Amino acid sequence: MSVAAPAAPTILTLQQAFAALQQAPGWRSAALQYQSAQQNLDAARARAGLSLSAGADVTAVKAPIDSGSLGASVTVSAQAAINVLPWSSAQDSIRQATRALYRAGLDQRDAQNQLAITAAQTYLTILQDQAALALAQAQLGVAQRGLEVARAQQQSGTLTQENVLDKQAAQEQAQNTLDNARSALDTAVRQLFNTLGLTAPDPSSVQFSGAAPVPAAPAPLDTITERALLGRSEVLKARSNLEDAQAALSSAQRDRNLPNVSVSAQLGQFASASSTTTSSNGNTLSSSLNFKTGALSASASLPLSSSSLPYSLALGLSGSVAILDPSGDATLHSAQTSVQSAQLSLQSAIDSVKLDVQQKYAQAQNALSGLTAPRTALQRAQVALASTQARLQAGLATALDVQQAQLAVQQAQNTLDTAVENAYLASITLSSASSEFSPALIQLVPSALAPGSTLSASTLPVSAVPSSTVSTDSLPGGQP
Repeated sequence: MSVAAPAAPTILTLQQAFAALQQAPGWRSAALQYQSAQQNLDAARARAGLSLSAGADVTAVKAPIDSGSLGASVTVSAQAAINVLPWSSAQDSIRQATRALYRAGLDQRDAQNQLAITAAQTYLTILQDQAALALAQAQLGVAQRGLEVARAQQQSGTLTQENVLDKQAAQEQAQNTLDNARSALDTAVRQLFNTLGLTAPDPSSVQFSGAAPVPAAPAPLDTITERALLGRSEVLKARSNLEDAQAALSSAQRDRNLPNVSVSAQLGQFASASSTTTSSNGNTLSSSLNFKTGALSASASLPLSSSSLPYSLALGLSGSVAILDPSGDATLHSAQTSVQSAQLSLQSAIDSVKLDVQQKYAQAQNALSGLTAPRTALQRAQVALASTQARLQAGLATALDVQQAQLAVQQAQNTLDTAVENAYLASITLSSASSEFSPALIQLVPSALAPGSTLSASTLPVSAVPSSTVSTDSLPGGQP
């Protein structure tokens, strides 16, 4: 009976992880919040549009009550209203909802970019953990070989029991390091798939490929700071909030100072000149415009019974001015305070962004300068390995010495790779701080892959990969 060979591990690239990320709960939640703001704007526009209503009035009259006959009248009516002046409250609501949509777009961009950065950081952590696992396996091999040599030397009488126990302790420590490396890799894989909103597979069934490139030196600090002040959401949202406060102040000033003036016109069959403001005896058409609210309204009334009254035209003008309005004064003072608070918040956001950029810039520069020492250490380890191999050929070193030198090279290589990954993450963080980050900018360089087939969309070990990739270069919430 033949035993089937184990399936080759599937390769999950970072770009495929980004594709799956677009179906993650956090990513979709940010998109839904933006969609909710869009719906609020649509509702505000609908409320500012034309509204129509219709009705009917049925009246039965018996007069006098003891001897009169019962008479009935039916009147149908229609009403229409629309906001026509730019300072109407409905137009203010539209502008406020538009600014809220803009801020929601900034929030969506920030949330989705942060998810992408988290996914990239976790992916690079997995690469580090894979390298640490390979190093731990090599260390265990060296420790086991050292223990075997020590026991052989003890049997020949050239090594004490104490030395053998030291080697045994080193082997046990190497085994513990290997177990910890496996656990760290498992945790990182689960964290990545949790970010993607998917069930984590067995880490041994998925191979993660790629290596972080060495980032380029950042642009001058003044240039990055200028870009950040033009594109960072904290500053843009603070400016939008200031616009909200200024609009509320303008609205409060109009409500307090603008006279309440209305003009009206009525055309219809009126019983008398005094009946134009009450129910008429015939057809009527009326309209009015309130200059304070900006609302234009019209209504029509049509009795089903005929009337012989002549048609008349009535024009009206009314107005009032608030002389003493404590509520309006309080609203006005509150709006002025809100503007001052929003101005201070904007300045605080600007200062905070400047400081954040300076910190991220220093971290990126320090990470780049930190690559020199690991490079030199790797060169030294490689030279030492070559020297040990030459000494082995000359009979001056053992195979265990070569194995230890190879381990030193692997350790130095891992240290350099970790430094490069940290510098790359610092560069990504700086690009986010300068508002220039996009998930499409994260590209890993190819690295040696374990044996296995290249991953395709049909073999990706996740349950929700989108059929079409959403562009992340044009997320909403960018510059106005």
